[in-house]
Amino acid sequence: MEQTTLDLFAPKQLKERAMERVDKNANEDFRRVAMKSICSYAINNRTLTANDIWDCLDLLGISTHDNRALGPMFQKAAKEGWIEKTNMTTQSNRSSRHCGDVRIWKSLLFSSATAKQTLDSYS
Repeated sequence: MEQTTLDLFAPKQLKERAMERVDKNANEDFRRVAMKSICSYAINNRTLTANDIWDCLDLLGISTHDNRALGPMFQKAAKEGWIEKTNMTTQSNRSSRHCGDVRIWKSLLFSSATAKQTLDSYS
């Protein structure tokens, strides 16, 4: 019987490749408005979720062909130092998510003196 080795990094690499793919295929207007929405929401709230940002995007009439494209936006916002992942989740309010859990992110811009400059950079 042939023994196989378990690649512990394969799931993470597959996730990263999938996020790169949906980000690459997202339309530029969606990316720009999503990032501005995340920044604005983070400035005004202590926490945020994908639910919150989708609500903002829905109000603005912004959509994308693949809703997974919001994930890379959250990752970019975290790399920019706007938000920080927590170990908490909440139930999604989006019917397409069937009440699945979504991550709660902590805002690092809430009450920040430089937050307005950050937001202005996405105008």
